[in-house]
Amino acid sequence: MKQIYSAIKKSAFKIYILGGLIIMVLGVAVIFGICQNLFKYLFFSAPDLFETPSSQYKDGAWYTCDNNILYDYYCSDDKGRYYVTSTNDGEYMGFYVYNKQTDIADQISDGTYDYLDGIETELPPIYLSGKGYLTEMSATEKRYFEDFFEAGGYDLSDYRFVYYNYKLVKPIDLILDDNGDNNLFYVIVGIVLTLSGITMIIYFICGGYKNALKKSMKKYGILDEVLERDLATATQIGNALVGTKHVLFIAFPGTMVMPYDSLVWSYVQVTTTKHTTYGIPTGTTKSYQVILWDRDHKKNAVTIKDEPLGQQIIDEMYKRAPYFFTGFNNDLASATDNGNYGSMIQAVDERRNNYLNHQVPLYNEYSNNEFTNGNLY
Repeated sequence: MKQIYSAIKKSAFKIYILGGLIIMVLGVAVIFGICQNLFKYLFFSAPDLFETPSSQYKDGAWYTCDNNILYDYYCSDDKGRYYVTSTNDGEYMGFYVYNKQTDIADQISDGTYDYLDGIETELPPIYLSGKGYLTEMSATEKRYFEDFFEAGGYDLSDYRFVYYNYKLVKPIDLILDDNGDNNLFYVIVGIVLTLSGITMIIYFICGGYKNALKKSMKKYGILDEVLERDLATATQIGNALVGTKHVLFIAFPGTMVMPYDSLVWSYVQVTTTKHTTYGIPTGTTKSYQVILWDRDHKKNAVTIKDEPLGQQIIDEMYKRAPYFFTGFNNDLASATDNGNYGSMIQAVDERRNNYLNHQVPLYNEYSNNEFTNGNLY
């Protein structure tokens, strides 16, 4: 079975490894293409906010921080508050904190005022730490920011201001609120694609590409050594290995083996798909499958390249087992669908017995007509 599995592995590599990589990369591209700030958060290094001169600040720049200096907040929205903080150079700027951390911010604010009022000898040992980015204050934010100082009776000319808000964020913040955009749906799609790609790769590495063949062999009771011996001299046509007693199709999905003794009817199925754009026909495409009906009344379908190739495979199978029905026929289809499938099996059994007893007439003399004319109902 080593050579058989090697052939399956070679074909499966394109589907599971290359396909898995493409799907995985697509998933990552969806996540970080939509959530560009999340990409920067995870993979870009950033300087410390309070060790960087304010002259180097710019809109959208990323910084890390450990901040334990906050004054009161000068405005708020439904997601958080805009606090006032100061740089190491004594400049004042905004510091945005999401609602989930405003309790910590309030503790820092209380501790800052206690320190300024002489109640405490040190700044509070509580920090808001992490990574975030600067946004230039809007005209409204700037007005509220200055109003904060004027409301305290201070002269603005006595202070130096940096009109930026530092927005401290977590990854989930960048997913649910990336500058006002909720990207949760796209992130879920990206994660599903990424995990699907990884799963395909792991499935291949763990030998999962063998499972379909093993399942097919188990169903028909085929032993490894029997199949290996039969296919050692098989004829390869496209993605099919046509042996003396079995045919193996390598397709993903759809890898399967069929013993001729279990085959009742086979034909090529052509499916035409019409494509439209806004209701306007834009063309058609065709797909091709070899259909194999087995004795359990199961329709097995394997994708092939084109119709002539499928017919060539069926003809090669028939040379080795000239007793199953070949070619599509409305009467056979009707018998298959309307409860006369047992008669088809009986007809195939008789043809096989005649073949084994060396009594099979020529193919053109012993055709599907023997069944469809009603002789075997």
